[in-house]
Amino acid sequence: MAQRRGASIARWFLAVHTVLLFVGALVVFGLLVLDARSTAQTHAATESTDLAATVAAESRVIDTVAQAHADAATDRAGSVARASRLLQPYAERVMETTEIDYLTVMDTDRTRYTHRNAWQIGQPFVGTIAPALGGKAFTEVYVGTLGPSVRAVVPVVADDGEVVGMVSAGVTLDRLWDSIVPRLVIVGAGTLLAFGVGAVAAALLARRLDRITESKGPDELAHLFTAHEAVLHSVEEGMLLVEDGTVVLANDEALRLLDVPDLAAPFQVTDPRLSPAVHDVLVGTAPEGPVRVGDRVLLVGRDTARVGAGRTVGEIVSLRDRTELQRVTGELSSVRTISEALRAQTHDFSNRLHTIATLIELGRSDEALRFVASERDLGQRLTDRVVQAIEEPVIAALVLGKAAQARERAVEMHFETHLAPGTHWLEPVDVVTILGNLIDNAIDAAAARALGGGDGAPQEAWVEVYLANGDDGSLVFQVSDSGPGIADADLEHIFEHGWSTKDAAAGGRGYGLALVRQVAESLGGDVEVSAGVGAVFTVTLPRPPDVVPPAPPARVSGSVSRP
Repeated sequence: MAQRRGASIARWFLAVHTVLLFVGALVVFGLLVLDARSTAQTHAATESTDLAATVAAESRVIDTVAQAHADAATDRAGSVARASRLLQPYAERVMETTEIDYLTVMDTDRTRYTHRNAWQIGQPFVGTIAPALGGKAFTEVYVGTLGPSVRAVVPVVADDGEVVGMVSAGVTLDRLWDSIVPRLVIVGAGTLLAFGVGAVAAALLARRLDRITESKGPDELAHLFTAHEAVLHSVEEGMLLVEDGTVVLANDEALRLLDVPDLAAPFQVTDPRLSPAVHDVLVGTAPEGPVRVGDRVLLVGRDTARVGAGRTVGEIVSLRDRTELQRVTGELSSVRTISEALRAQTHDFSNRLHTIATLIELGRSDEALRFVASERDLGQRLTDRVVQAIEEPVIAALVLGKAAQARERAVEMHFETHLAPGTHWLEPVDVVTILGNLIDNAIDAAAARALGGGDGAPQEAWVEVYLANGDDGSLVFQVSDSGPGIADADLEHIFEHGWSTKDAAAGGRGYGLALVRQVAESLGGDVEVSAGVGAVFTVTLPRPPDVVPPAPPARVSGSVSRP
């Protein structure tokens, strides 16, 4: 049975956003209603106070109320009638010309002289009067004979300072609501319109969010993110996503290979903590293929990151550690070189054996013995010279193997070393990469020139290998040949991946010199090349600070192969 799918995060967003908008609109509208009511009540209290104070200050009102107050002790009914006959018409005119709902003039014992309802005249006033009896005006909201109202009560003070009566003016709450309802309707319409606009905007955002998240729910997205993180950080190759100069995503393996484990995405490609080699990898300056970063050889791959309907979001950089593979490849190259040397020597020895056999068959045994002795001594001298000059057996095997290949292709190979003992601090794989590729290219160029390639007539073919220590303890490898040389126009291309002057049909061309330069630069060195007749490549590698300077070198030179 299929698991029931929950609501998408877009629907959750729309529902929550709509509810929040509705609640917010209600709260805002309620606050506006309270504010309008408070404002109306304040305005009504102010108007009532001002009007009551004005009436209480009228001389006619003061005289009438004072007289009625004085007559109340002897003739209460008559004093009320006389005061009402003078004050009720006055109060009615005031109520007609103002926004006041009622205006009541009363004695200190609450007896009314005026009222909106004439039958209430003579009845006691309902409400608070104590502050007014004390000579202070005040306001209050009170439920009287006309219902709840905002009222002001002001004392009527005689000339001698005695409080002889009071004036109360007020506005009913019903009238207040009637005055603010039109404004509340406008405010409510505006609030409803704002709610509608917010709801439409929320719906549009939810629709876009639904499309981006592919209608997935929060739990699905959380699970997808967890799975994404698990896969990203468990793959054995480094993965980075670079967008507009920012590394927005990088797994642990990528940070380890780039030797920046303390960094965490996102970070800028211009971060000062990044080495120049790492910067070149991230910005795309370093080409695809093998790249030296610190003490590692990384295979760099690049691809455009696309999502959805082909939308580009940056560039994916993949990193594979090829350090161990390159080391093994270098050692295999050395073994292959020795194997090829053995094959060449086997071919050479076969020719010599045929010669010896023929001399014996002809009865010239003495000449056969002399031939064997001379060839044996020559081969042993060549081997001893190389082995004594180079203390690293892998490098010595490389030189001997290349010498055999040169001899097989009719190229004379000269070897000279000024290396002091203890200066072979390089990894054998690095030396094999540098010397092996340079000697291979030199043999190819010299052999082609010997066959008349380039300008027709065959030429003498030779290759010279020179190893020495510089004055500062650096290592200097120089390989020169008698080939056709390198044209000036080609100098800026010879170190590019895949570029070669040789026949492309041979396959595997155009990577040797690129690797030579990468290894040299990763070790802090450089490669120089001269153009013209014959090529001369010089590699200089500085001595690391922790390596003891070498003793004065011994000079060893000679020819390690002859045609």
